[in-house]
This record gives sequence, C-alpha cells and structure tokens, in this order.
Amino acid sequence: MPSRRTTCPDCDSKLTDIQIIDNDGPHGQAILEYTVGEAQPSMWTGRFPIAGKVNAMMCDQCGRVLLYASDKK
Repeated sequence: MPSRRTTCPDCDSKLTDIQIIDNDGPHGQAILEYTVGEAQPSMWTGRFPIAGKVNAMMCDQCGRVLLYASDKK
C-alpha cells in the first residue's frame, strides 16, 4: 500500500492520527474494519471475513478527516 500523507490535500497543514469513537459501541470505541468487495458472509457465522483495519487522520487546520486501510495483522 502507498504511504500515508503527512499533510492535508485541501490546505497543506499537518495531519494528526485520531481514533473514531462510537459512543453506542462496547467501551465507547469503534474499531473500523474492511473486507474485499466480492466477499461473502460466512455460512456459519454470517460475518464477513476481515481484510484489515481502517485508520483515521485529521487536519489540524481545516478538520478534514482522511481514512486509510491497513492490512490485517
């Protein structure tokens, strides 16, 4: 995967790592994951296979949020 940006594509200010919070989820924290487009849910669990996590960065100046995928580890 290509490397992450360190500056905002809109205003060229610094990007900072952030965590996305889901106040309705367990412990108030969301873990965003992704699967491949053609994935099918498991016949046994009904869940999709997880390909990796989604990480977020936010611009210190304009507030734009960028999401990046990282491989499952």
